[in-house]
Amino acid sequence: MKKIPQPEELQPGDTAPVLPGTEEPRSLGDMMREAEKLQAQRAEAEGASDRAAPTDEAPPRRHKRVNRAQSRRYARERAMQALYQWDVGSAQSSDVRKQFLDSQDMSRVDVDYFVLLFNGVSHHPGAIDEALSEALDRPLDDLDPIERGVLRVATYELMECQDIPARVIINEGIEITKRFGADKGHRYVNGVLDKLAASVRPLEMRRR
Repeated sequence: MKKIPQPEELQPGDTAPVLPGTEEPRSLGDMMREAEKLQAQRAEAEGASDRAAPTDEAPPRRHKRVNRAQSRRYARERAMQALYQWDVGSAQSSDVRKQFLDSQDMSRVDVDYFVLLFNGVSHHPGAIDEALSEALDRPLDDLDPIERGVLRVATYELMECQDIPARVIINEGIEITKRFGADKGHRYVNGVLDKLAASVRPLEMRRR
């Protein structure tokens, strides 16, 4: 048993031990403050553990909201990319469309317009290519595949989307080619679409 030092054995500066059962009673306020302090320490320790714990979940990606014109620009870009894949590959158009819808980031895309453009070209390539060829100075197969995709999308819009101004369609084709096509390829696309629009929408282009 541990010996309790007697008062005469204490050295200067020592504090006399408190015998069990003789402690000074604590007030309710003291006990509440101790409980609050212990709760705060536990919460801080749990917070530090959560911050340090690794997680397999990636933080959600935040996308800026886009207006209708922007979402249709993205739809045209995705349609051109899907047509490029369909053009140079051997997959069925339905498989390519499904692959894009399932695996590509379509969060900012007007999906309905993407489907309209892709199906409009891939389901009726003969009619689209025949109209486009009238404005070309070379065989369609000699075109860069990206420029061919852009021109096909724009041709479909000029022919079938009468609610969209021709100049908007032409400008969209130019900007997409600038981003994805070869250097100065947008100039060729501009010339072809100007000629095509004059043929497909003569009254609208004549009013310029």
